[in-house]
Amino acid sequence: MTQLESAISRARRTGSARIKTAFLALAVAAVCLSPVSCSRGQSTAAKPPRAVVVAEVTSRDFRVSEDQSARIFPSIEVNLTPKVSGRVSAIRAEVGSRVAKGESLAELERGDYDAQYRQAKAALEGAKASLARTSDSGQEQQVNGARSAADQAQVAYDDAKSLYEKTRRLFDSGAVAKQQLDDIDARYKDASIQLEAAKRELSLVADKAGSQANDIVTGQVDAASAQLDFAKSQLDATVIRSPIAGLVSYRGIEAGEIVGNTTLAFVVIDDSSVLAEAGLSERQIGRVARDMAVQVLIPALGPTPFEGKVDSVSPAPDPRGQLYSVRVRIQNPKGSIKGGMIAKLKLPLEARPGAVVAPEKALFSESGSDYAFVAAKKPNGSYKAEKRELRLGESDGESVEILEGLSPGELVVVSGKELIADGDPLGPSK
Repeated sequence: MTQLESAISRARRTGSARIKTAFLALAVAAVCLSPVSCSRGQSTAAKPPRAVVVAEVTSRDFRVSEDQSARIFPSIEVNLTPKVSGRVSAIRAEVGSRVAKGESLAELERGDYDAQYRQAKAALEGAKASLARTSDSGQEQQVNGARSAADQAQVAYDDAKSLYEKTRRLFDSGAVAKQQLDDIDARYKDASIQLEAAKRELSLVADKAGSQANDIVTGQVDAASAQLDFAKSQLDATVIRSPIAGLVSYRGIEAGEIVGNTTLAFVVIDDSSVLAEAGLSERQIGRVARDMAVQVLIPALGPTPFEGKVDSVSPAPDPRGQLYSVRVRIQNPKGSIKGGMIAKLKLPLEARPGAVVAPEKALFSESGSDYAFVAAKKPNGSYKAEKRELRLGESDGESVEILEGLSPGELVVVSGKELIADGDPLGPSK
């Protein structure tokens, strides 16, 4: 076995999917495989081997990915403006402060709002008192009047009934004329009608008179109650509170300053997780789904990518750029990822099992074609550089899918290819 074969064999035993073997130039005498050739003086004409580094072409499952530029945003960003106007009496939080949900960020002077609250509270108490009086006396007066009229109608009915019965007995005995009985009967029937009408009126008054009065005063109570609620909300709004737990990223007010509901007072962000947003083309968007795992590289934080998941996929493109918005959520427990940072999403677009794969750095282009140098073994056991034209598939940034031109197990030059030409001898390291 030659020195070169021994070096490659050792590298293959110690390597895994990718084998790297350093080739160094050997002495001229080391490449003279035949004493006869050396004796004929050919050693002086032999081209010395070139020092290169090679890697093995492999066959494996190849996942096609694509880098996509993105920008980092906080998962939640809340702009806070005062609900009421007034003078700032105290600042409770600064930029960079970590705040809890509901925590006070600033306070406004509350004197005027406190007075309005007390006035509204007094107005409500007065309306409630009026409702109580209306319920107790107004309804009773109306019912008493209707009851008196009904009592009078009852008396008139009883008198008419008694007179009719007496006249009927006299008529039966022949003491009175038929005309007189008819007149008394008509008065009796009219008294009966009047009594029924008085009873109905009493019933209606009892049911409606009090409720109508109550409706008016109850409406006043409701209005006073609403005014009290509004005054209370105005008073509470003099304290500007954070609606979320997070980090204060902006403060735009100072103590003593008069502010209103158009003043941007604070910005609070939830940075426990962040979103990386990118715009994808119609070719890319169909291969991305919610909850898909995505690696996110943030150059400002080093070469190690962060793990994220697709949080949302826009169903329609942006009318201006015709790109589909995709947001990837990244957990940020240490708070190291900041809004505004530039990121790259490695979108896994397709998996190709059993693909022939070679290192990206083994490839080079000439005149629009792609090539690699193969460390080809000659019959005498030595190696030479063989320039091979290739047809390439997709790349993941480190490896390239080889569609034509290379086979698994072949060795390609990954370092030193700029110094060699087709047919140059290659040699092993010592």
